[in-house]
Amino acid sequence: MNNNKQPLRLLTLETSRNEAERWVKLFRNSGLPARVQQLDTLDDLEEALSTGQWDLLLTVEETPLLNAGQVLSSIQRLKLDIPVIVSIHDNKPDIIRHWLEKGAGDAIHHSHEEHILHALLREKASQEHRQQLQKLQKELNDLKQRCQLLMDNTSQAIAYVHEGMHIDTNPSYNKLFGYEDPDDLAGTPLIDMIAFRDQPLFKNLIKHFKPGDEQPTVECQLVNVEGQTFPATVLLSDAVFDDEPCIQVIVKGNAPTSTATTVVDREENSILVPRERFTPLLSGHREPETLAYLRLDNYDSIRENTGVDGSIAIQETMSRLLYEHLPDSTATHYGDEVYLIDVHEKNVAALELLRAALENELIPTGQQTLFTTASIGLAEIGQACDGQTMLERARLACHLTASNGGNKLELFSQSAIDNQKACNGDTVAMIRQALENDSFRLLFQPVISVTGDGPSYYEVLLRLLDQKGKEVPAGEFITAAQDSDLMPFIDRWVIRQSVKLLSRKLRNGEDTRLMIHISQASLNDEEFTERLSRLLEAADVPGQMIVLQMAERLVHQHLNQVKTFAERLEPSGCQFAITQFSGESPSMKIMEHLDLMFVKLDCLFTEQLERNEDAHLKKTAKHLKSLNKVIIIPGVENAQTLTSIWQLGVDYIQGHYLQPPLESMTYDFSS
Repeated sequence: MNNNKQPLRLLTLETSRNEAERWVKLFRNSGLPARVQQLDTLDDLEEALSTGQWDLLLTVEETPLLNAGQVLSSIQRLKLDIPVIVSIHDNKPDIIRHWLEKGAGDAIHHSHEEHILHALLREKASQEHRQQLQKLQKELNDLKQRCQLLMDNTSQAIAYVHEGMHIDTNPSYNKLFGYEDPDDLAGTPLIDMIAFRDQPLFKNLIKHFKPGDEQPTVECQLVNVEGQTFPATVLLSDAVFDDEPCIQVIVKGNAPTSTATTVVDREENSILVPRERFTPLLSGHREPETLAYLRLDNYDSIRENTGVDGSIAIQETMSRLLYEHLPDSTATHYGDEVYLIDVHEKNVAALELLRAALENELIPTGQQTLFTTASIGLAEIGQACDGQTMLERARLACHLTASNGGNKLELFSQSAIDNQKACNGDTVAMIRQALENDSFRLLFQPVISVTGDGPSYYEVLLRLLDQKGKEVPAGEFITAAQDSDLMPFIDRWVIRQSVKLLSRKLRNGEDTRLMIHISQASLNDEEFTERLSRLLEAADVPGQMIVLQMAERLVHQHLNQVKTFAERLEPSGCQFAITQFSGESPSMKIMEHLDLMFVKLDCLFTEQLERNEDAHLKKTAKHLKSLNKVIIIPGVENAQTLTSIWQLGVDYIQGHYLQPPLESMTYDFSS
């Protein structure tokens, strides 16, 4: 059963020494010497695990001083590889499952000695395999490190290529081609670094490359990062990188002396240039007039079905079609299926001809004929739009047309992108759309004077609807707006719409006032109060018609900013209010630093009233009244709460019992 004559080191937790001894006899009778140590207490277990090396542990479920759960926990805590078999007295499936879930190797009825013996030996064999695997893994890692060290320090220029693309290069290779960052080469086609006249030779070599075959050295011209050619000798051989078969490329050559140039070099009869010669256009002083982001629609399928042959055939076809239809433009093979094209404004129409030509092209490769189409995204240079922004816009436009079936051109449009994202549930896109299309929804809930003497107020509540007309939870879209720095724009939108409504109300002779939430972002907007004043003046709306409000939590966090904001707000005549006021000591401290009129209490006060717990509310209201504050209680949901409020000296009430938020301001405050 086991030819290893080294004694098995076995820990046991048994109810008696005699029970432990039976396992020694069982191993001995099976021809397996065993060294067994009996555990009695948790201290015995901890000492044994800390000081000894053990192969296996056999335990009953529980003894008076120790149990199997503690055993398993200790082994897991110490991260020891000691298999555990639990000897159970009740052979029920749920008991077995319990111990397996706890980490035991098995749970077996105590009377099934042969079964327990086989389980122990099975776990021991698995342990040995794990240890051997760890040893081999360590040796492999050491070998990889030595190989990497040799590759990094060798004077030979070495690269690894998979399906025609660079996946790794050494410093000598990078230096030879003039690359400072090796990541710049990742994903770059090898063929792009071969001079145009030598590309057919290399395409043929790669196409017919077979692992194990001896490959001849190739004399050719290579192209460095600056587009300059230099002679070199190249040797291809089969290799393995990250467990994947690939091609090792060894280059012997001398890089040309670098010379400054402002001209983008390219091969004869091709508008394609190396990616590193094209990308400076995206970050230099001259951005493209129009940038096209062309993505082949079914490239992954082609590569999967035809391999390198298909990839090369596609590249050759794209190079030819680009030259035929856009000879005055500059392009680069940006990545596997992506081409970037710097298109002159007069040649934009030729992109549609290019797309149609590719759609109708029959591309032979071996015994197959390939068909492909392209999704093309366009971005035009504009004010405050640099090359990198153009690249991102063109990419988004390409993604949009690809997601709508592909094989089309799409000019970048932020609204179209937002619409697509919004349809896919992107909350930020929904917010952008709502801002652009004025499609936020405003609701109004009356804030009613308890005595009937004060002015009429409505609280303005903002709602966002998704593409299906379903309301997006306020917390969700407010968080998204904060994370995407859109809150200042939302604040401005709400203010604009509110002032328009107030202006209309005033023209109808209605003395309506609005309480409007603002975000912390508006505190930092120095133009906010000035913009508000101009807006009020243009609409002929008195400032006292608007109360801006902010939650106590935010006021406390940004107290100095709130003070400055309130001072800037004062000339406009608008009021400032604090909401969700808790009445705790820090809340009262705020009152000492802010000169504000309105205090809206936290809904917790209303909940306390519903439980007839009004001591804290009475104390808070008394304190606020001594400071001449106008007190508002929100969240009034029933008549009982309303009755309790009359005796507290509160000024205003608000809640669904009186009226839920509605789209219109039609509450009869005189009733």
